[in-house]
Amino acid sequence: MNQRIAIHLGEKGSSFVQRIGRDSIRLNKQPAGLNFYDLDWPDSTSGQIHFEHSVHSFDLSTVLGMMGTEDVDRANTGIYQWDISFGLPPRNAIPHEQARLQVMALLRMLQDKGWKQHYSRDSARIKGRSALFGLFLDTRYVPSFEEWMALGDGSMWRLQADGVYLSLQMWRDDKHLDPQQPGAYFMSMELHGEEDEVRGYFLHAERDKWRELWSERMKEADEKRAKKEAEARTKGYQIDTDYQDPPIKALIKPELSSKVGQSCPKDGIWEASRSDSMATTLASYPARWRRFKQGEVMTGFGQGLPGFDDDNQHITWTWRKPLES
Repeated sequence: MNQRIAIHLGEKGSSFVQRIGRDSIRLNKQPAGLNFYDLDWPDSTSGQIHFEHSVHSFDLSTVLGMMGTEDVDRANTGIYQWDISFGLPPRNAIPHEQARLQVMALLRMLQDKGWKQHYSRDSARIKGRSALFGLFLDTRYVPSFEEWMALGDGSMWRLQADGVYLSLQMWRDDKHLDPQQPGAYFMSMELHGEEDEVRGYFLHAERDKWRELWSERMKEADEKRAKKEAEARTKGYQIDTDYQDPPIKALIKPELSSKVGQSCPKDGIWEASRSDSMATTLASYPARWRRFKQGEVMTGFGQGLPGFDDDNQHITWTWRKPLES
């Protein structure tokens, strides 16, 4: 089996098997309609994973095993979740301080690549040292050695980047917790996409209708968060009031735009803009707003005057609001 494997979310399981090789993958088909694609590396060696996600891509070494999950009933989504297990070298004999530094370096690397702290939408946004007393740790906080040794088994950091959600958990052998002696650490990482993140806020029977139910569900989530944060404040915990939930890309409607000379696709108030050196000048020009009706030709500025026709090719009209009745 290849020691270094590239993975991403959304790849069809059959394509993944063909790319990696049938002899390397253990396929487990469950009656519930889930397919699991397992890969394990022998104890004598370890694997390397490259997770592909645009500018947020990263590598993991000392990988022990990984599993991709595919839902037969949602075949178009491909592998929607990756679970990766890896160790901290040297395996079963790493000083606890070295383990702390390695995990902090991993979190710092992810943040440098654009991964950000993530809170569930119905959870309190507890930050910094205060998060040591909750379920999820603050990715941005570096615990002292004493705080590190006090962390519970399964302590978790949660991050997100451009529609992908990442959970990192730390496990250690409870028979090797003497801070003066080497420890044994085991790390696990889960990666899943936006569709599965948002579906997780609903009961199974409602998940296929999540778009219709999202707004109402988020009202409930906001109320739960407010209650939990009020309780956290009474305990003296810090709340990250600057944190904003990431936008749900599937709910963002693409902007309707058109170019000068094209037919207007929709009645409304349209705004002209440019992306070149004249962008700032046009952005302060009151006449950049115009009323167009569907079917009309989208005109520019100085139409027909020398040089203006070429200049108007740089203008984009963007629909902003409907015409007043």
